Amino acid sequence: MVSSRQKGIRAERQIIEILSRETGLHWEQTPGSGSGKVKGDLRVHGKHNLFCVEVKFYRDTEFNSKIFTSKTNNFYKWWSKVVRQAQDMKQEPLLIFKENYGKWYVATVRQPENYKRYMHIAWLGAYILLLDDWLEKEEVNWTNGDYILRPWEPSSDWELADS
Repeated sequence: MVSSRQKGIRAERQIIEILSRETGLHWEQTPGSGSGKVKGDLRVHGKHNLFCVEVKFYRDTEFNSKIFTSKTNNFYKWWSKVVRQAQDMKQEPLLIFKENYGKWYVATVRQPENYKRYMHIAWLGAYILLLDDWLEKEEVNWTNGDYILRPWEPSSDWELADS
C-alpha cells in the first residue's frame, strides 16, 4: 500500500516531468515542499516564478456539487490554500490536480484566451480545464527572468519592480 506522502511525491514528479517537457524549463520540488518560507510544491530553479504551484493527487477530488455546500470539499480547501500562499509570495495561484484513474486538471485565475473548453467558478475566481489543453493552447510565461524571490530577506529587497 502506498502512503499518501509517497503518492504526493510521485504526483509532483509526474508534473515536474510534464512541465519540464512542455515548457523547456528546469522544474523542481520546492525545498521542504512548501513548508518553509517559499510556498508551493514546485518551482523553476533559479528564476523568479510567477506562479505558486500546488499539486494534488487524491482518490477523490470532490470536484462536484458539494463545492457549493461544504467547506470541507477537497477542491475548495486546495484552492483556498494555494490562493493564500500565492498572496504571501506575491505570485499567481496555480493548482494542478487529479483523482485516481483521471486526467490532470489545472485551476488558474487566468481566463483562457485560446481555448474555450473550461469551467469558471466565479465566486472562487477559478478557471478549470485539462492541464494538457492549457499547456498546449495557452501562452504562459512562467518566470520573470533571473530575479529570484527571497521572502526571508527584508521586503524592500524582494518586491517586484512594478510594485
